This record gives sequence, structure tokens and C-alpha cells, in this order.
Amino acid sequence: MASKLQRASVGGNLTLAYRDEGSGPALLLIHGITEDHHAWDELTPALSQRARVILVDLPGHGESSPLPAYSAQALVTPLVELVQTLKLDRPYVIGHSLGGLLATLLGALLPVRSILNVDQSLRLGQFIELVRGIAPKLAGPDFVNALNEEMELLGGPRLPARIRDELRAYRSEARRPVVLGLWLPLVHETEESVIAPLTPLLRQIRAPYLSLHGADPGPSYDTWLRALIPSSRVEIWDGLGHWLHRVEPERFLARVQQFHAT
Repeated sequence: MASKLQRASVGGNLTLAYRDEGSGPALLLIHGITEDHHAWDELTPALSQRARVILVDLPGHGESSPLPAYSAQALVTPLVELVQTLKLDRPYVIGHSLGGLLATLLGALLPVRSILNVDQSLRLGQFIELVRGIAPKLAGPDFVNALNEEMELLGGPRLPARIRDELRAYRSEARRPVVLGLWLPLVHETEESVIAPLTPLLRQIRAPYLSLHGADPGPSYDTWLRALIPSSRVEIWDGLGHWLHRVEPERFLARVQQFHAT
């Protein structure tokens, strides 16, 4: 049975909702954009057998408070404060999609045991082009349909129908401020201008870093990433799509256990 949803006050007037499962070394799970902590429900029972699992709703998601404006920095700051409030000692961190970026930044700002980034490339050139193409639809009345169309492509052919239905339910009009706040500014950016302010932070990461992808993130991505994060390793589970951890959960759990053990 899942534990009761708890709430922590961070940053003055912001409240983060979270669940606290199991015992042992701390493991923080960070969901992707528009989702909430329930996105990890299928994996939590196994993970909580070996760790104290913290499943958090990001600001503007689930039961957590919204932010006046959204950016990577605005989202990671409350996570830093949550780790400090809960006194999590060097947690393992796993994040998917947007959560993968936030897990990365969190590992630059706090001591962590390891970082597992699930399918969030830090080279955003292709994603910027995607956003430019759908920006008018996202900003208009067809927001939810436009978001679903693009996410369906990312899901790939192997994503089970029940999970597709779950993911569609997350993509509501209520998530418009988050998506537009994070994505629309990219229309006026380049890949270089996005990564430049993050580079000093990324170079501070010392923890083991696994970048796990359901499709090839691009030529020489492994070399490019190691130049920024020397402790990084890129692994590709080709053909599994953006939610690879939901397509093959047992394989993912085994890989998490192996990664944490080493």
C-alpha cells in the first residue's frame, strides 16, 4: 500500500507534495513534464525494498504549489531545499525527461551518490527545432492535442496502451503554464545559448552519472557529455522510446540496482 502524501514548505510560500517509501539510503525520484509522482508507482515497490524512496511532485504538478514563472533554475531550487529539509544524506537521484535535467542540476548543487538521467539529452538542438514547429499550436486553444501528438511520437511503438492512456491523462490545460514557461523561450534560443549558462554547473558534477536513452541521442553525444561531466556514461536501449523505463521496467530495475551497486 502506498504511503500517505506529505507536504513540505520550501522557499517561504511554496509547498512540495511527496511520498516517503521504504528505508535505507535515500533515493529521490523526479518525474517528467506534465506528470506527477504517480509516474513512478509501478517501480516504487521494488525500489523501496532497498532504499528510502522519495517521490516528489514538481512545482506546478500534482499536489505541489505552482510557481509564478518556470525555468530549470526555478524548479531545481525547491528540490535542493526539499533534500535539505528532509535531511537526505547524499541521495541517489533518478529523473526522467525534464526530471533528468533537474536531477543533473541537483547533482551539481548538492552532494549525491549518483545520478541516473532517463532519456533527457543535454544537447537540445533537435528539441528546440521541435518546439519551434509546434509553438503556435501550444500557445493556442489546441494546446492539449498538440502536446499529445508530439508526445505520442516520442513514446515509440512499444509503449503499452495502458501507459499511453495514463500519460495522456497528465496532459491537461492545467499544465499549460509549465509547458509554455519552459518550452516557448527556446524558440528564440540556440543549442549553444541554452547550454552555456549550465556549463559551469555541469562541470561541478563528481558523482557517477548514467545517461540512459531509448533512442540514439546523436553523433558523438557520449564524447560531448564526458567533456562536460567526466563521470558520465551514455547507454542506449534503442527502440524503446522516451519512456524506456515503463516499456521494460524489470530491465530498468535491474540496471538501477547494478548502477547503484557500483
